[in-house]
Amino acid sequence: MYVRVINFGTNWWMMHPSDKDDPYCFRRRVAYFNAAALKSGRRLHHSAIYPGQIRFNTQSGFDPEFPSRAIGKTFLCSGPNQFAGKVHLLFQRLVKDVDPDGYLVALNSVEHGLIRFRKPGWMSSGVNPISISMRGPRFEAMLLLRADDWIESDLGRWRVNENGDGLSLFCGQDGRFS
Repeated sequence: MYVRVINFGTNWWMMHPSDKDDPYCFRRRVAYFNAAALKSGRRLHHSAIYPGQIRFNTQSGFDPEFPSRAIGKTFLCSGPNQFAGKVHLLFQRLVKDVDPDGYLVALNSVEHGLIRFRKPGWMSSGVNPISISMRGPRFEAMLLLRADDWIESDLGRWRVNENGDGLSLFCGQDGRFS
């Protein structure tokens, strides 16, 4: 499956091999993870109502020093897969000149309005939730969408725009984006 990154969740962390005798243990065989979370001041709250994460290995072409450079790029991915009660999406390697099968997007309550996650029909049938954190009315949701999928909020329906580089409100009947 080919996935284009539109944006990431708030929570980043890394894991490295336990062999600290290796002087390159923090550079070789390192995995970088991302998930939805909520910031309050400088604190990060892990209030997962739907636990999951994405993963980049060292050989994936992801640069942890500049994560924003991965935005708009397409990666070969395996998954999403269920493991230990969480959804995992592994980004294997960067690819070029390939049309994506899906789009990784992160939505939040400030920019995208209120989503009623417990109400049926808040998303189209092809949407795969990766990670959702919620605290009161605030939320961040990391989702995997196809080009024709949508998310319903109190502002309207959100879809991947025609360029495949962001989310836009979809007007509906006339098939236009606002």
